[in-house]
Amino acid sequence: MRGDTDARAFVGLLRRDGEEAERVTYVELFFDLVFAFAITQISEVLGEHPTLLGMLEGLVVTLAVWWVWVYTAWATNWLDPGRRRVLWLLLVLTATGLVMSIAIPSAFEDRAALFVTAYLIYGFTRTLGVLGATRRAAPAIAGGQARILIWSSASGVFWVAGIFADDPWLRLTAWAVAVVIEYTGPWSLFWIPARGRSRWDAWRIRGGHFSERSALFIIIVLGESILVVGRGLTGDGLSAPVVLAALSAFANAVAMWFLYFAHGQDRGQRYIAGHETTGTVARTSYTYLHAVLVIGLVLSTHGSELALEAPGEHADLAVQTLMTFGTAVYLAGLLAFKLSIGVQAGWIPTHVAGIAALVVTYGLGLAHVIDPTRIEAALLSTAVLLLVVIGDERLWRRRAAKVPPPSDQAAS
Repeated sequence: MRGDTDARAFVGLLRRDGEEAERVTYVELFFDLVFAFAITQISEVLGEHPTLLGMLEGLVVTLAVWWVWVYTAWATNWLDPGRRRVLWLLLVLTATGLVMSIAIPSAFEDRAALFVTAYLIYGFTRTLGVLGATRRAAPAIAGGQARILIWSSASGVFWVAGIFADDPWLRLTAWAVAVVIEYTGPWSLFWIPARGRSRWDAWRIRGGHFSERSALFIIIVLGESILVVGRGLTGDGLSAPVVLAALSAFANAVAMWFLYFAHGQDRGQRYIAGHETTGTVARTSYTYLHAVLVIGLVLSTHGSELALEAPGEHADLAVQTLMTFGTAVYLAGLLAFKLSIGVQAGWIPTHVAGIAALVVTYGLGLAHVIDPTRIEAALLSTAVLLLVVIGDERLWRRRAAKVPPPSDQAAS
């Protein structure tokens, strides 16, 4: 009798079937606030005068932040945050994530130990929490979590080793290896010697909930763009170039939002919800490809911030990398995402043209054929994005015009 009661208690920690299970809960939205803060902290890593080392450090931190968040999205897709045990687990993770976020600006300096400790505690707490909640009611999921513990332990060796590296490049290398190990895990289905790969039934998810959670993280990162505009326009040095840079940053954010949500997010939600193996879509389209989107957004947003701070200053290679290359990364990630969810059978010409234009512009900057100021580099990237939006709208209108109305389809 006692065993049956315990089993029912564990089943009660899982999300039920039905429309209610697809809903994003308020505690999940509260949890996201920490990551809104974490994204703003990454700009401190990139710095006011970005260097190659600083940008690579920012890349590693961005990948780490995304990994923490997306693994938790998987967890709350299985567990019901309305249950007190799950609620308290999420609140503990929120507090731990806050500590990790506080350490981000100095993660490669004097707060390396704090960042890594919070990161590892967060990961092991989450994984052990999911394992404990699913070991009886959903043993396949629990088995997958056990594999994550093994992979996380392997990457943890390099996270800890990085703390004791005196040279910044050695620390960066150690942490980059840790990130590569973590990102290899899902790709290999958490392969373990003598045990092989995990089975896909360990990674079944609710598509509607997962796609909405991913879209909300994109909103979080885009929110940083709006904060950048607000900070720039409320500063003391308000001038015509600053206003122009703010308009460019705002237009950039709007275009990026439009390209993701107008013809991507809804299609992705329907695609993953109707897919036979939801875990494959969640892994490729939402775990990996959304990481590319986040990287592009973080880079381009920081570029917009630099343009607002000193619009007339020369855009060196690092600044052009943030603005032009960062925008190209976002478009490339968006193109790959849309292709992965079947938005179009072939390449999307507007996105390909936009990526090509940005790459050519970046190449001209590298070759010093063009030598733009920060505001000029920002305006060039924004202009390309706006042209992609215009072309994308025309493309979709032409497609819609070719689709016969429902009455014609019924008649045929």
